Amino acid sequence: MFTTTTKIAWASLTRRRTRSVLLVLMIAVSLWGLLFMEGIYDGMTEQMIANALRSDSGHISLFGKGYRLDPDLSRWITRDQEVLAVLSKDPRVKTAVTRLKQDGLVATAHYSRGAVLLGIDLEAEEQHGQLGSYLDQGEFTFGKKGRRAIIGYKLAEKLHVRIGSKIIISAQDSQQEVSSLPVRISGILKTNNMALDEHAVLLSQGQMQRLLSVENGAAQIAVLLHDEIALAQVQEDLSRQFPELDVQRWDELYPALLQSREMMKVFNMVTNMLIFCVAALGIFGVMLVSVLERLREFGIMLAIGTRFSEITRIILAESFFMGFLGYGLGALIGFSTLFYFKIYGLMARL
Repeated sequence: MFTTTTKIAWASLTRRRTRSVLLVLMIAVSLWGLLFMEGIYDGMTEQMIANALRSDSGHISLFGKGYRLDPDLSRWITRDQEVLAVLSKDPRVKTAVTRLKQDGLVATAHYSRGAVLLGIDLEAEEQHGQLGSYLDQGEFTFGKKGRRAIIGYKLAEKLHVRIGSKIIISAQDSQQEVSSLPVRISGILKTNNMALDEHAVLLSQGQMQRLLSVENGAAQIAVLLHDEIALAQVQEDLSRQFPELDVQRWDELYPALLQSREMMKVFNMVTNMLIFCVAALGIFGVMLVSVLERLREFGIMLAIGTRFSEITRIILAESFFMGFLGYGLGALIGFSTLFYFKIYGLMARL
């Protein structure tokens, strides 16, 4: 009986081929649009989080006690090498880097701006978060003698500078004196992390130490983990081992990014409900018209002994076939589209 019901339902769909194909396409295109839109917004949110993790905070950042409220050189991490040694032995930790940081001023002959001076190890940063992949212009290097600088593209636009331009950076050193240093720009970064793009001047750690008259220590230690699931446990362990440090997760440093991720989940849920309701109404409308057109056919079937429940199963089977084909085709096209843009990216296609 089930086979007979299936054959009759399939024959009914093929007899009204144009209507069936249009309904299947409506469902498929709706689902494809839903998946594509969700993929774009989810990808955008996750990319912003990934940019922040790779270029700035990592999954976990360690600071000296009170440093984020009062970023003074006296609040730097003094046991940075000891912390790095502990992190290097932790199997949950993927990479960890130290950064020197100080607020300062960057100036040219015609313009000056407030800036965040960052002393980094380019090789370590490349292994940590592939910072070089954000290079927009120039070279990812501080020069042979380590005396060049890399700046954010927004800051370069505000200062009206380009590769090879000379800038003067100034900051208060450990002796409470204003120290200045002339450097030339070797590269311009575009990280899509506005805190870096608009304010960052990257220097070698040696140059930074000479500018600030310090010999050791670090303002920040950024940590990337193999698995984000271990985030809370690693934070707890580090806080217990180094009580003199502030150990903060990325979602504590960037609550707006976490909120964006949660908002996208709600947005996706609402959008899913709308799309599935529209598709269900489409199937219902088509099947209602189909039933009304076939009243005589159903009457004949009832007259020759077909039970009403069997006719109901035929109609439900037709609905199932169209829904299954539509959602299957939409899921296949949607998966293929998202997989393509995952490999090749969206911006490169625009």
